[in-house]
Amino acid sequence: MMLNRLREATAELHKKLEGENLANKIMDHSISPEEYKLLLYQNFIAYSAVERNLIEFIPGQTRDKSNRLKQDLSKMGVNDLDESIFKFRCENEAEAIGAAYVIEGSAMGGMIIGKEVENCSSLKHLPRQTFFTGTRESMKGWNEFLKFLRSREFSETEKELAANKARETFKLFEKAFNVEFSNC
Repeated sequence: MMLNRLREATAELHKKLEGENLANKIMDHSISPEEYKLLLYQNFIAYSAVERNLIEFIPGQTRDKSNRLKQDLSKMGVNDLDESIFKFRCENEAEAIGAAYVIEGSAMGGMIIGKEVENCSSLKHLPRQTFFTGTRESMKGWNEFLKFLRSREFSETEKELAANKARETFKLFEKAFNVEFSNC
């Protein structure tokens, strides 16, 4: 099954990435407004790079996540956003599935993080967030993606292409989480 292959191929990268970004400061409520803004920006440049490559290959795929990040950044006064910091390309449907697995799969973590944003005293002044919302609505894309995956069979070659692209996508997020505003 494609989903199991993707989970196995990325488990180590996923675990490593969870421990290496500013979202942990949301979870322990120590994040500053500037760090939160940077976290949104780092996510924006990664999601933007990936999402624009998926629309061509996956039915119903949109730029929803990068658009919501853009809205939240705009509310914080960040409007001049460069969407082309990272080069990322999907060459076929299997690669797009691997990349989509990473960004759609992030919904569960994003929902948990979103529930903690409102518990961060330094972020209480922010208007309602559209990316880290803490609502089940954020799971809609993941559920649609799972339905899409379960609707068909994949060859071993397709599974390998998807797994490789999923790993590459996690590495893109890792690079994004090392970007500072001064690097932009």
